[in-house]
Amino acid sequence: MTSRHVLVVFLAVVLIGNPLLSPQEGGARGSWYAKPDSYAQLVEWYRSLEERYPQVLEVFKANELYDTGKVAGDYDMWYVRITNESTGLHKPEILFLGGPHGDETVGTVGMYWFTDWLLRQVCDSGDRHLQWLLDHREIYFVVCQNPYGFDRVQRGDGHGWDLNREADYDGPARSGPPEVWGSVPGQTLKEFVNHHQIRVGADFHGGARMLLYPWSSTHRNVEGVSPLTGAAYSYAPPDFYFYDAASLRLGSYMGWYGGPLNQDNIGPIPVTVGYEAPGSIAPWAYGANIARCPAEAPFVKNDVFGPYPGAGIMWLSPEMSTVKNPPEWRFGSDVIPGYGVEVRRFLLHQIDMAQPYLRWVGQPEWRADGLTVSWQVNGSLVVDGTVLQWSTRPDVVDNPMGVGILHDEYAGQYLGGTGWDSAWNGRTRGVIWSDTLAIPPNITDLYLVARARVDQVYAQVLAPHEYGPHSYLRLVEERTNASFYEELEGTDGREVIEGQTWWYSPVMHIVLGGLTRPRMGMLYVNDREVLPLPGEKTVIVGPITLEAHAPDGQPVSFYVDGELMGTDSSAPYAWTWNQPAVGRHTVTVVTGNLEDSLQVWIFNPGL
Repeated sequence: MTSRHVLVVFLAVVLIGNPLLSPQEGGARGSWYAKPDSYAQLVEWYRSLEERYPQVLEVFKANELYDTGKVAGDYDMWYVRITNESTGLHKPEILFLGGPHGDETVGTVGMYWFTDWLLRQVCDSGDRHLQWLLDHREIYFVVCQNPYGFDRVQRGDGHGWDLNREADYDGPARSGPPEVWGSVPGQTLKEFVNHHQIRVGADFHGGARMLLYPWSSTHRNVEGVSPLTGAAYSYAPPDFYFYDAASLRLGSYMGWYGGPLNQDNIGPIPVTVGYEAPGSIAPWAYGANIARCPAEAPFVKNDVFGPYPGAGIMWLSPEMSTVKNPPEWRFGSDVIPGYGVEVRRFLLHQIDMAQPYLRWVGQPEWRADGLTVSWQVNGSLVVDGTVLQWSTRPDVVDNPMGVGILHDEYAGQYLGGTGWDSAWNGRTRGVIWSDTLAIPPNITDLYLVARARVDQVYAQVLAPHEYGPHSYLRLVEERTNASFYEELEGTDGREVIEGQTWWYSPVMHIVLGGLTRPRMGMLYVNDREVLPLPGEKTVIVGPITLEAHAPDGQPVSFYVDGELMGTDSSAPYAWTWNQPAVGRHTVTVVTGNLEDSLQVWIFNPGL
């Protein structure tokens, strides 16, 4: 650690306590976020992580996968996939690019340290929520879109081309290649996007402090007014409201280490940067599928590469730092503020946004008025309505027996009701929903699911007379348009997105009490479960141990044909029936206000 590092650590200790006492630290992992000496070293860092975490990380040459050739300077285009491969590869996909301008390094370096941090949190420390993201998201990194420029700390590639001016949307610009997708990095990116259903994407930049979104040089006369801040912007896209709200929340969550992010430096590219950027990646990734977005046809050279079925991505271009290539001490660590932490927050927020989801919070609680459960809604901007439903059978999603209170306090608003509410400087004080169910008597098993309807206000696009009536974003269409259907033959096989307007939590199964042994439809011989029987008959030969479950430590009473045979006051609740008995009998357990019975056929001479 350099003397500059020591000074920063000392100041952090004074200001925020001792942040170095962190369970994530060990060796180089979790220490200061170093900068690689070269693109090759950065690739080797990723490949070392792949050796350590092969079940969730894969590093591959995308230029060989799509046969696009070598990059000027004899480079390969290394891509990274982060996901739990055991849960499959047809999950919401997210794509992040290390800097198209090689001298803008914060995102390129920060993406690696995010990967290192994420895998340590999940695989070494067992973080359950981050594990959920790896199970339900497919995250891709382009190690660096401009490896030649990264090695030489210059903006252009080996030809001197600007790799953020070659996209087939109002491009290429004069500083880009002579034709669209003239570079190998551009061709590789185009092929990758067209063979995946990317929902969220970004290309990292530096030299300013901004969050930029489409448009870049078209629709300059379309104006949008933020419903959150009242700020007005020209060059506004049809999904202006979604971009505006999501980016403002993101800017607040990222924090102020590199400077504030608010309505003054969040917006369409020309309004925010101050100049047009034709041929940049963001508008192409967003609007170049002219089959779905015919209003964009004048800006796309569709005769060769189009109609770009992979477009429709919520794409941002974050300008992370006013210095294009900050020194290493500005990157911080897991726990020391720096650009590394800000990149991590950017990535976490955007990965989360890819698809709505609900998760249970805490454990169910028994109260005097019933059972209380809590949940949270994420992957969205606003919760239009959420409700709890229950059943005594597993098919609670389609056939609920009861429904709780509909919470619709935020319906029609642009933000509110999610786990990201009040996000600021890496912290959230999100909304937690809860409901209390009065449980009817004699229910042994309870199945619960929470469902939510989200982001419905964003189905209304800006300037439909200019753009048409529908969102350009597949992630908005998926959650607001139940008839939306998109199919793509992708790199990993057939990919399908189908719209739905209600999203469900995992089903929670609560055993309230009752008989757990013997089970219906089984044969028992001398107190051993032998095999299942056809139909629903339970047959017992010899003695049998009855077992039960009871909530809150309540005693359990065991009955045969209505006669009390025994009581057990502590778990595990059991009573062995070894009296002479032949024929059909009814065994019953009673605990609290719960009574559970089962008919059995028994042959026990009691010898």
